[in-house]
Amino acid sequence: MALARWLTAATTALMTVTMAGSAFALSCARPSIEASYQQWNDAPERYYVLSATLTPAAPLPPVPSMGQANLGPIDTSTLRGVYRVQGEVLYGNQSVPIDHYIWVRVGCAGPWCGSFPTAGTSGVMALKQLPDRTLELYSGACPGDIFTDPDGAVRSRVQQCLTGGCAS
Repeated sequence: MALARWLTAATTALMTVTMAGSAFALSCARPSIEASYQQWNDAPERYYVLSATLTPAAPLPPVPSMGQANLGPIDTSTLRGVYRVQGEVLYGNQSVPIDHYIWVRVGCAGPWCGSFPTAGTSGVMALKQLPDRTLELYSGACPGDIFTDPDGAVRSRVQQCLTGGCAS
């Protein structure tokens, strides 16, 4: 009798933990352009900071939903799409026009995945130069990869980072 109660309790606990696993929220730090710039600047790879607009240039692969992600590890190598980026590469107080095709890669953190930017998404972002010299924008599960900038304030803040250090 005691064994039956213990098995029932253990089974109930296991089911509760298993089913509740996807209910735990992903905890992301509040993004700031200064913190993202510092990550880009400190990375061993080369990053280019842009103020630009993105447009998908080809059909995009589907991103797993949270229900699909709970089935096992997610292979993010196939979560890449081709985009056209149009805007400016920022270099301190100057900029250079850019009209180029890039990769956008979606990343996942457990069952939570980023998403592909919609057509017309614009703002300040950074493109990583890959070993084959192509450029890639990463769209992770947490925000901080693209900063909307309707009034130019984000651009001004990142330009301050580029010229003399980020404001605290």
